[in-house]
Amino acid sequence: MTKKGTFFRYAMLMMRKNHNSNKRKGVYNYMLRASLKIIGIYLIIVVPFILIMKRLVDFNNIFQFLTDNFSDAFVFVLFTISESFLGMIPPDFFVIWAAKFNSPFLFLSLLGILSYAGGVFSYFIGHWLAETPRIKAYSERVLDKYIILVRKWGGAFIIIAALFPFSPYSMVVMAVALLKYPFRLYLLFAISRIARFLIQGVLYLDILKIDTFFG
Repeated sequence: MTKKGTFFRYAMLMMRKNHNSNKRKGVYNYMLRASLKIIGIYLIIVVPFILIMKRLVDFNNIFQFLTDNFSDAFVFVLFTISESFLGMIPPDFFVIWAAKFNSPFLFLSLLGILSYAGGVFSYFIGHWLAETPRIKAYSERVLDKYIILVRKWGGAFIIIAALFPFSPYSMVVMAVALLKYPFRLYLLFAISRIARFLIQGVLYLDILKIDTFFG
């Protein structure tokens, strides 16, 4: 058997082993329940809120204010800092800000990439916290609930945290680092963070003209 065939067979065995392990742990059921919860939050809370705000708030005036007072570079820097340090500003505001551009999905993709980069920085913050025993012990107490979930669900929880609205994603990533979760695997699962901004773009930026169904 060739080296290529041997590698392919090994990869298939590892995938089957990982699949069986996930089934035993209930990972797929967890992801299904969490995904339904995410959809429910968007349909019941987020989308109605945006539709109501569209009726009450003139977003054009808001965009004009932002354009007149803040440069695009400043907003991107502020967003990256926020995504790196505990998510100080909800990313939803930045998603709505992207509506001022003629190609909003291009800027949403950039926001997603910057959020991904901010998550990587949060990972290294968590790694740094783990270097000092006293700081590590305190951080583990603060992030205890996220550490438990990462330990139980692994990559599935990283994906859900990246997609979940109102999720303290930066804190989750720090918990991932405190557990010494493999960095390469984190980078893989964290790609779903970029998808979150594109999904929100569909809902927030009126791409699907969702408000027409409500008159």
